[in-house]
Amino acid sequence: MVSAPLKNILATRRSLLNERVAEARRRLPGLNMAAFKTFVSDTLDAVCLAVDKVDAQATLSLVESAFEMGLDLVGLGFAGPAARQPWVDRAWQLLAGPMARLVAESPVDALGTITNAAIRLGAVQGVRVDAWIDAMALLAMRCRTMQELRAVGVACAWRAGMAHLRRAALEQAASLDPALAAAALGAPDVPFAVLHERLLSDRWWNPSGGALDAVGHIVGGFSGLGGPFVEPPDVRACADGFVVQSAERYFLVMADAFGAVVLPASEEEFAFAREGVGVKASVTPHGVRVQGREIAFAVPGDPVKAVVGADSMALFSPWTHMLRVVPVKS
Repeated sequence: MVSAPLKNILATRRSLLNERVAEARRRLPGLNMAAFKTFVSDTLDAVCLAVDKVDAQATLSLVESAFEMGLDLVGLGFAGPAARQPWVDRAWQLLAGPMARLVAESPVDALGTITNAAIRLGAVQGVRVDAWIDAMALLAMRCRTMQELRAVGVACAWRAGMAHLRRAALEQAASLDPALAAAALGAPDVPFAVLHERLLSDRWWNPSGGALDAVGHIVGGFSGLGGPFVEPPDVRACADGFVVQSAERYFLVMADAFGAVVLPASEEEFAFAREGVGVKASVTPHGVRVQGREIAFAVPGDPVKAVVGADSMALFSPWTHMLRVVPVKS
């Protein structure tokens, strides 16, 4: 069952929509029509109702655009009950209301923006996509333009664990209204100028808690179990974090107060990275001891290596495919 507004549009535009279905089935032979029907009733209908409440005249254009987008998304496995991940459906369902006016004004741009964001976030191990959607649900209604929505989306993505978006998030936040920018960065009660300066100067400061989290983040994992590393990593420091070699592949590890990511890198980047400051680390019953600090880190035995960069330390071992990145206290 679908709502009355959507039911009416599906009936009056049946011929056009059937043509789009036929075209999609030619382009996407694996398109599951049962899954698409569920997408229409569970996801498209939620967007239709949200737009109908703020601008009934825009509903027809919205449905036609979203219907066509949905065919591609379901056919490619990004939406519907058989999707590889649930994030596109959840983003449409939960953000349609808060950003209804933007969807009504520019349905392809608005829905495309949150769709691309949900897919990108879902593709990065460890990123909290549900937290991004929750944060956007609170802030999207305060965005008057797509430019503001995108800037808020980048800030929320950074806070959800996309550590490599730190610079972009801070740059784009500066273009927003200060109150909206502070809320997007997670500290609505802190003056934006103060917040921006502190976040810019200290990657390990979390405005939600304030205190330095000495535990850091564990990243990596064996490629046979879904991780990025074929072999235990060898680690060097670079300006943005750490460059890792695992067998014949190379990765960039970036971490901050909000999370850590593992991105592709090159052999040249590894060659130019420095080995950093070698620090002696020893295994303890609870993890490792580095420079008098005990850090919980499950390692099956010695030796544990530590490489120090500008503001972070990487702990790794030839006996594990995981590594931990922790802050270096100034």
